[in-house]
Amino acid sequence: MNSQDPSQTSMQPTNASAPDPLAELQDIHLPAEIGLWPPAWGWWLLLLVVIVCVASLVFFIKRNKSRNAYRALAIAELNTSFKQHSDEQNSEYLQALSVILRRTALSGFGNQFNASLKGHDFLQWLDEQCTKTHSQFSQGVGTALLIGPYQKNPEFDRIALHQLSLLWIKEHRNQWQRTKKSKEIKKNSEAEHHV
Repeated sequence: MNSQDPSQTSMQPTNASAPDPLAELQDIHLPAEIGLWPPAWGWWLLLLVVIVCVASLVFFIKRNKSRNAYRALAIAELNTSFKQHSDEQNSEYLQALSVILRRTALSGFGNQFNASLKGHDFLQWLDEQCTKTHSQFSQGVGTALLIGPYQKNPEFDRIALHQLSLLWIKEHRNQWQRTKKSKEIKKNSEAEHHV
């Protein structure tokens, strides 16, 4: 009795030489590695921010240099005048110094400088624009500018006046560096004109 149970025959492989179905499956393919180019949008945004910052910095540095270029010219002219005029030419030195200070004021303040200021009023104005002078123009060595240019050989401390003038040229606050107090005064005077 060689009869086989039909349930057992279905369990046995029908063909022993049939290929393994798992052998036909292929390996998992990984995606290609992410390259450095093109960068993600976040890097583009960061690059844009950096470019804007660098451009702004260059713009403000150039603007500041151009706004203060007159200072270097005034210092060079002041030093040249100091060397050219000897101690016997004090009145000529004072005349040249007065011209240099006025031209510096015109360059630094433009229309805001009242060019008709003379005498003690001009010296007070110089002191008001640079508090580091400690009123030395209107009450100290700077008073030599009042009558010295009109005297034959005025006596004054040339070195101290030269140093004071250098300090003013370097440290005065020009029209772009106005102090908070001067901005308030200007705003109040504009408000009075509108009333």
